[in-house]
Amino acid sequence: MLWTPQVEVVEQFMIFDRWGANVFSSENFAPNDVTRGWDGRHKSKPMDPAVFTWFAKVRFIDGHTEIFEGDVVLMR
Repeated sequence: MLWTPQVEVVEQFMIFDRWGANVFSSENFAPNDVTRGWDGRHKSKPMDPAVFTWFAKVRFIDGHTEIFEGDVVLMR
């Protein structure tokens, strides 16, 4: 059986639009906390469909911190 490191906390999570403007950020929350995720809105208004980039700094229970990044397509 392969051991998978367990996430202790998401230290930082940010989403940016195609011009690099930060449209969402959240800090220091438990993994899979759906109340702290992005709902596709910016300043309480739905964003238009587009590609957004994301960045996450994650700390594991062993104290190791790792950075993840990628993109997501918002569809309506």
